Amino acid sequence: MTQNRTLKTELEDALKYGYVVECKDKTVHLSVEARDVFRNADDEIDCPLDVVLRKNDYSLQDLMSWDAREVRFIQFDDNHTEITLNSVCLNVNL
Repeated sequence: MTQNRTLKTELEDALKYGYVVECKDKTVHLSVEARDVFRNADDEIDCPLDVVLRKNDYSLQDLMSWDAREVRFIQFDDNHTEITLNSVCLNVNL
């Protein structure tokens, strides 16, 4: 069982992740380090956006100044195709 768990961990570590920020006038791609990706309490793959912004030399203030509309947490498959794991719409009127 430990060997299967180790193999699963190695396969997950080999996967590539990123964030895509869709803005009014541009799209910003943010790289994600594998060590920042984890499984949350709901057993979903997750990564804190504030950490990713900081490691890409941005802040939450930058995110707001871009007039961001949607943020997508993505995974790249073997063919470098983007798979959206989670998305948040920021263009919401309350």
